[in-house]
Amino acid sequence: MNGKKKFYLSCSAYLVTIVLDLLFTYIATPNLLLEGNPLYDMLGFGWFGLIAINLVTFVGYVFMSYYAFVKYKPPVTNETDLKRYMALINYGDADNYVPMMWKLPKNWAPQTACLCWSVVCVLPFCRMIIVVEWLLMILRISNTATRTFFFIVSLFPLGRIDIVLAVIGAWILSFVWIKKEFKANLREIAERNQKAAN
Repeated sequence: MNGKKKFYLSCSAYLVTIVLDLLFTYIATPNLLLEGNPLYDMLGFGWFGLIAINLVTFVGYVFMSYYAFVKYKPPVTNETDLKRYMALINYGDADNYVPMMWKLPKNWAPQTACLCWSVVCVLPFCRMIIVVEWLLMILRISNTATRTFFFIVSLFPLGRIDIVLAVIGAWILSFVWIKKEFKANLREIAERNQKAAN
């Protein structure tokens, strides 16, 4: 699947979760008494504010998705060692490996792409958790599984399990992005070597 298809797919998936979230919110709590969005709580703009927050979020998501899947072009390298590859794309010097990225990179594009890709991949999943919460409330499903689910949700600050999982998920996915880009670089090297041999 090419970058543009991934871009359209990710944006569509996130838009669906937004629409479902707003729809189920309206069904479950038309007066918004049960709404837990911290930005809505602080601004107190009612439905106008809630929809505006979601529009801003979606626009930000589209920009991140576009950068991650379409705009970012990985640098061409001949590095076959992961540490040297990371040092080269981030600091412009394969011999300048910085463990755990404690020093700010010289080249921000890879780090920006990594952040955007990780966030874009995790947000629809985390938003779907909220959709499931609303659906369970609307259907008034009460069994051991749902009580356990809502108990786990209640353990998170303001019940925002989605925000906590988004942060943790994006952090984990950043390592997935690194491995993915490195493997793509190895494939590119192999293709270049094969062309040179022919």
